[in-house]
This record gives sequence, C-alpha cells and structure tokens, in this order.
Amino acid sequence: MNGLEDNNTPILEVDIEEVRSISESSSSNEPRIQHDSTIRSRHDSTQEQSTSSSVHSFEHPEPEVLSPISISNGRKHHRRNHSNLSTGSGRSGSMDSVSLGNSSLDYNPHFTETPSPIDTSTLEDISLHDDEDSEDAESKKKQNSASSKMSLLARKLFKRSEPVVLTTNLIFENRPSNLPAKNPEEEQAQRKAYEEMVAVAKRKEVAELKKKQRAAEERKKYEESVAACTNVWLKEILPEWHLVNHTKRVHNLWWRGLPPKVRGTVWKLAVGNELQLTKSLYYIMVDRAQDTLKCCKDNSRIKDETMENVRDIRLDVLRTFPNLCIFQESGPYHEQLLDVLGAYASYRPDVGYVQGMSFLTAVLLLNMDPADAFILLSNLLHQPCQRAFFRMDADMMFVYFDVFNLFFEEALPPLFNFFTHIQLTPDLYLIGWVFTLFSKSLPLDVVSRIWDVYFRDGDSFLFAAALGILRMYMPQLLHMEFEVILQFLRKLPEDMNSDVLFEHIKAVGLTPRKFQHTMVELVDMNNVERRKKNSSLSTTN
Repeated sequence: MNGLEDNNTPILEVDIEEVRSISESSSSNEPRIQHDSTIRSRHDSTQEQSTSSSVHSFEHPEPEVLSPISISNGRKHHRRNHSNLSTGSGRSGSMDSVSLGNSSLDYNPHFTETPSPIDTSTLEDISLHDDEDSEDAESKKKQNSASSKMSLLARKLFKRSEPVVLTTNLIFENRPSNLPAKNPEEEQAQRKAYEEMVAVAKRKEVAELKKKQRAAEERKKYEESVAACTNVWLKEILPEWHLVNHTKRVHNLWWRGLPPKVRGTVWKLAVGNELQLTKSLYYIMVDRAQDTLKCCKDNSRIKDETMENVRDIRLDVLRTFPNLCIFQESGPYHEQLLDVLGAYASYRPDVGYVQGMSFLTAVLLLNMDPADAFILLSNLLHQPCQRAFFRMDADMMFVYFDVFNLFFEEALPPLFNFFTHIQLTPDLYLIGWVFTLFSKSLPLDVVSRIWDVYFRDGDSFLFAAALGILRMYMPQLLHMEFEVILQFLRKLPEDMNSDVLFEHIKAVGLTPRKFQHTMVELVDMNNVERRKKNSSLSTTN
C-alpha cells in the first residue's frame, strides 16, 4: 500500500497485520520475535502511484528522547517507544530497510527517534476491504505465536543447569578453602574405601547374575526332564498300565513325581473305583444338593444338620486356597467346588460335610473334571485311615496315633523325647495333616508330589511324610516353645524343597509292609484288651 503527502515526507507501506501483531505482543509477558516484518519507505517521486482512499499520512512531531525505563520495559510501551527499530539512515531522509528487532537491544541514552503515529481507523478500513490478505496474515500470526511458544519451551529445556555433583567427585574433591586441607593419609584412605565399595558392588552384581543364570538353567533342565518323563508315561506306561504299574522302573519314576499332564489320570488309576460310581450319579447328586439348598432358603423348618452342612460348605469354599483366588466367589472353580462338595454330602448323608474336604476336593479339581473328582473323592474317603478320621472313630484314630508314636520314637528319639517333655501329643498336629492330606499346611507343588506317592503306597506314606517333615525341621523344632511349634507345623515354610523333603522321608525307613504289620499288631492288642474289659464288666454284673 502506498501513501503520498505534499510536504515531501516519506511514504510508508505498512502491513496492517504486522502492526496488530506488534500491538498484541506488547501486552504479552513472553518475549516475541517477529519474522519478515518490514516497513518499506519511498519518496513521492514515483508518478505511477495513485492517491486513493488507502493513503496514509504520517506527521513528524518533535523528536522524543527515549528514557531507559521505556527501553527496558519496551513491551509495555511498544506503541509509543519503538526501541526495537533500527535504521541505517538515521532519523531523517528515506527509511529504506527499517526492520523490527529484539526489544532487549542495548540502550543508547543519546539515541533519539521520531515516532510515526499511524492512522488506525484508516488501517482498520483497509483490513475490512482485504479479507483474503487478512486471513493469510491471521494464519501467519498463529504460526508466529506457536513459534514463539516453542522457542520459549526450548529455552526452558536447554537452560543451563547446575553441575551434578557425584559421590566420586565428593571423595576426590579438595576441601573448601575455609577448611583444613586433606592430609595424604586421609585422601588415600577415602580412595581405598571407595574402591573397596565399588569392588563389593561389582561382586554382588556378578553373584546375582550367576544366580539368575543358574536358576534359568535349572528351570530349563527341569522342563526338559518333565517333557521327557511325560513322553514316557504317555507312550510306554499308561497304554500298558495293568502290566507295568508294579515294576521297579515305574515305581522309581513315580517317586520322582508325576508330570502334571498325566497326574490326574494316574491318580484315578491308582485309587480305582471300588464303589463303582458313575458320572451320571454325580449329576444326580448335584441336582439333589441344589434342591436341598433351595429348600433351605425357602423353608426354615429344614433339619439343622442340613443347614449346617450348607453353611459350612459355603464358608470353607471361601477359605480354600485364598491366595489362588480361583475357588472364591466369581472364581473359575467356585461353582465346581460347591457342586462336588454338595454332591458328596448328598451321597453320604451319614458322613455329611467335614471341614478339610474342601482342600481335598480343590486339589482334585486342579487335576481332573468335577465328575471324576467326585468319584475319586468318594473312593478316597472310603480308605481305612480317612474313613476312621472323617467318621471320628476315636478307637481307630488312637490306634493310628500309637503307630505313629512307635515309629516317631524309633526314627527321631531326641525330638520324640522333647515333644513328650512339653506334652505335645500327635493329635495336636497330625489330625490337620491327615484330614487335608497336608494340602493346607504345605506348598501346593509339594502337596502334589506327596499325593503322587500316597496314591501308590496308601496310608503308610502319610505317616512317613509326617515323620520326614519332623526330621527335616528337627534342629529348629528342638529350640521352639509349645505354641510356636504348633503354629509352625500348621503352616510350614513356603520355600520347602520337595527333593530335600523326600530325602528325609526316605531316611525314615517307614515302608508300607512295616506299617501294615505294626497296625495289625496294635489292632489285635486293642481287641484283646477290649475283650478283657468286656468280660470283666460282664463278670461284675
């Protein structure tokens, strides 16, 4: 845009949006760098320019001396004091390249400049007639604003920070001048201590790395052995089960632990199905249990025993392996556990539900489907030892306690004498182990391995495992008090190594034949005593 004036004053071509951006930047506290903002001046010697309504007149009042305050606070007084203008020709004559610079230029107290007041109304009128140029300028203004914000962020990010003081720098740094200097002995001692500290840290790091490598190698080796063992069971043993299950080779593999993939199948084959139960019976018992539960909710006159069974089942299910979170409400095995326990209580109302059954059933469900778990549970609780304990047959229970005490005294005399001295009888810890088959007291992987051999050897292995546990922890138990021992035996350490435990079980030397022979002798002795007692009572009468 061109302007013409009669008194030979310079004519300035002004970008309206540039003036607006300068005005807006004057109200901002952030530094702003204007790009491509130029004011071109020319004399009225150009004859081709027309005198239209877009002419801007600039008057030149008396020069104004800029104060230092105006210069330093240029953003606030940008409209009046253009301290960021630099000209090559001074304040008189033509202004060929007047450019906007940074408002923080060094102030010259002798520098004066003639401000050029601008007719704002005329500029506004021009902007209204040039919408297209205004849109382009507005886009440029937004870009300039974004650019200024990015530059401010960059200055903050790359601002020079204080130097970081490391521990090594503090050790090897000389003391401040106001403190006594380090003597050579002290400096050498500090350097030596630091080197030792670094060496210890490196040794610890190397040891941890080696430990992780050993663990990874052991895990890989274990997985390879499990895969090989699984292949043997699937291809060589299970197809010929009735021919090879009693061979020495199979017993040795069995002792090492069954592979998880075949564990449920081997358990079912080992226990058998003496009761001749079927899966259809299981579903009938589940329906009966659900009908009983519905009746208990609708009819308050149901027998108290049934109500107690339902209440006990629901409470015990919530407390079964709580760390696994799979048997609690909304867990994947919650309903299955309720169904199997309810089906057994309906199948054997004379036994009903006994605390501890939930743990037995939970372990079975981890290795087989609910119908097979019901069949195996029913046959398992029909075994002599389990039948005596779950029916609370006191005479037979005390026979088992006596048998255990005999082998306890024979295998571990120091611990047996210590338990006798503090009056810690087997019933205080053995009942819990037998009721749950150690599933509540031992880690789950150790429990699974104990169950493997228990299904092979029968009741004798339960007492052999109990003696193996006592033998394994005998050094600690001999220095514990009564209450501490009970708490310890009810919940044994989670880091128990099954290989170490089985070495102690083997060292006890309790075989199925030896256990059975002792059981027969004690049962006969009890029968003789019972007959004598009955005969004496009849004679008295």
